[in-house]
Amino acid sequence: MKFLLVAALAASQFAATPCVAANLIDDRATAGMQRAGFAGARVRLPLGHDQGRPQMGLALTSTQRGGADGALRFSPGVELGVSDRKLQLSLAGMPMTGKAARHRKAGVSTLGWIAIGVGTAVVVTLGVGYLWLEDAIDCDPDEECN
Repeated sequence: MKFLLVAALAASQFAATPCVAANLIDDRATAGMQRAGFAGARVRLPLGHDQGRPQMGLALTSTQRGGADGALRFSPGVELGVSDRKLQLSLAGMPMTGKAARHRKAGVSTLGWIAIGVGTAVVVTLGVGYLWLEDAIDCDPDEECN
């Protein structure tokens, strides 16, 4: 049986066709892009009506410079800042603290957590019971079993 398997694998190597790779395309749109990281202080001052309040904070984010105009763009990243005299933590532009974070529905409901806990308890109980039963079945009558 092993001989037939080895012979079949060897024969398949002779019949296999070589793989052909795709040609590399010189993409001029992304050729001038430069990516980097930014860690430091960031200050945002609104310059119009209804643009929000001034914000300042410490940020850790990535930057990208490129395109036709060479503009520098910042991703939202992680920011620990102060707005309206309140400390605020933002991750990818979404607030993780404060009123906006409390009103956002995210995660699992209380009933869901109860179902997850009960399901985990059942699985653990069945697993321990199976291991105990397997040990009890394998035990000889004349030896002491736990």
